[in-house]
Amino acid sequence: MISDDRELFKGAAVDYARFRAGYPKEFFDYVMDYFHLDGKRKLLDLGCGTGQITISLAPYFEKAIGIDIDKDMLTEAKRQAEKAGVKNIKWLEKKAEDISSDLGFFRLASFGASFHWMEQDKVLAKVYEILEPNGGLVIVSGSSSVWKNTEKEPWKEKCKEIIQKYLGPKRRAGNTFYSEPKEKFENIISRSKFGTFDKWTHPYERKKTIEDIIGLLYTTSFASRSFFGDKIDDFERELKEALLVISPTGEFIERNQCEALLALKSGI
Repeated sequence: MISDDRELFKGAAVDYARFRAGYPKEFFDYVMDYFHLDGKRKLLDLGCGTGQITISLAPYFEKAIGIDIDKDMLTEAKRQAEKAGVKNIKWLEKKAEDISSDLGFFRLASFGASFHWMEQDKVLAKVYEILEPNGGLVIVSGSSSVWKNTEKEPWKEKCKEIIQKYLGPKRRAGNTFYSEPKEKFENIISRSKFGTFDKWTHPYERKKTIEDIIGLLYTTSFASRSFFGDKIDDFERELKEALLVISPTGEFIERNQCEALLALKSGI
């Protein structure tokens, strides 16, 4: 996950690796088929966070590079890669906006839950230049939010309500406040050199416990542990009690939709 002086995910690396479940297997299968990945060439994962995409896709390449500006995220990514036995990844502390051909050229560039934090036009232009002819781009999102479309999932609405009670009504983003993206990613890709793209969606569900829910909240830019200070125990206790009212078993269903935008660089 790309961070900067906004401190979007400061202190969240361990929680991120533990509670962010990553993307469904169907996404990785689709990417492998769409780009005809064959274990050759290189992958570049931008805003890699703790490596959920990098580690899963690296076996389809000779080499992979994961870049992020958050040192703690990279430290955790290295640990997760070692745990998974994936040894062909290089981790770099770097902003996506600063990439260049010094990194080499790539078969595929990927973004997972990171592109919206970047200077998008600038990054896409740079990515295009360091892709091989017929190289590819994939931008994926796959997590549902407590801030949107919660009508059918009252437990999410309750999370939002209690977060706002402790942190205020305005959604935070690190040490700043969140603002909705001005444009859809589709529009940004369309005006870039990529021009055209394909879209893939996959609805899926995951079971979650109260521990999973609270842990996931702590991985976000709007509800980091550090925001709650000495009230963190009160926050957890109140949220647990409220969630148990909704589901006395302490188990919940999270309904997600994995969505990917896939583009190719024109062959030369």
